[in-house]
Amino acid sequence: MYKFTKSVFINRSQQDVFEFLSNPANMPKWQSAVELAEWTSEGNPGVGSTYKAVVKMPGGKSENIFEITHWDPPNRYNYKSVKFSIPGSIKSSFTLAPKENNSCQLTFEAQLEAAGILKIAESMLGKQAEKGEGNTIETLKQLLEAG
Repeated sequence: MYKFTKSVFINRSQQDVFEFLSNPANMPKWQSAVELAEWTSEGNPGVGSTYKAVVKMPGGKSENIFEITHWDPPNRYNYKSVKFSIPGSIKSSFTLAPKENNSCQLTFEAQLEAAGILKIAESMLGKQAEKGEGNTIETLKQLLEAG
């Protein structure tokens, strides 16, 4: 199992960041590998809600399905993979804390567990995911602060 944490200060309100971040339709705006993302469950989002994300990968596209496991607007939400592009699973969380001047601190935590033959490459896959998430979190910050 590979775990990592990324944190960033965003000069936008906690509510604004949560609303943008927790809407799958916004994912392609700040995650370059995501081509399309949308809710697959009906009703208001909450624990048990699902969404899909179609990601570009070497050799084609992959559809990943995620399920919300914790939902506490505008403070935190967690999700886990139900269907993932590599054998294994991912569990992640976004935690937001209000800061001075109507801004917030965003912390992203992830736990990647590879399975099958990819288990031997789990550390390498985790390091790649960690680097990629660091870049996407910075892109998110820039996008939100630009308005």
